[in-house]
Amino acid sequence: MLRTTPAQAASATGGVLLVTIMAGSASAVGWGSVTVSYDGKARATAYGDFRNDRNINALNKVMSKDLAADGNTVYTTGNWYFENGAEVHALNTPEHNHTYYVTHHLKYPLEPTAKSVRGGTRACVQRGWPVPDTCSAQALPSFDY
Repeated sequence: MLRTTPAQAASATGGVLLVTIMAGSASAVGWGSVTVSYDGKARATAYGDFRNDRNINALNKVMSKDLAADGNTVYTTGNWYFENGAEVHALNTPEHNHTYYVTHHLKYPLEPTAKSVRGGTRACVQRGWPVPDTCSAQALPSFDY
């Protein structure tokens, strides 16, 4: 079995992490870590797992932390992409500024007319208006159901 680090996988896929799980598996699809940087410094990071929650929801467990402790809060944003074309964008975790990992859960109901879903997750830093938030590359795990 070939093993790669998350950084190697992200590099090989152009910054997007791709992971797949088969239907009926009890294990989660691990993703990450993703890191957001600006001004040459890493500011926030996140990792987690994406799973089929009882064939009801696509559940994304997200662990994020503030790497910079510079007063800007961090959060993660989740997107769901169903193979039937349905898309759900920007379900966000609450913002925080903790320098230890904080766990949040993002979930969305599975589409009954779809057979698979991808869960896109980014780590973001709140920069304050009018400066747009800065976000990482997207982790993109998936599963069939």
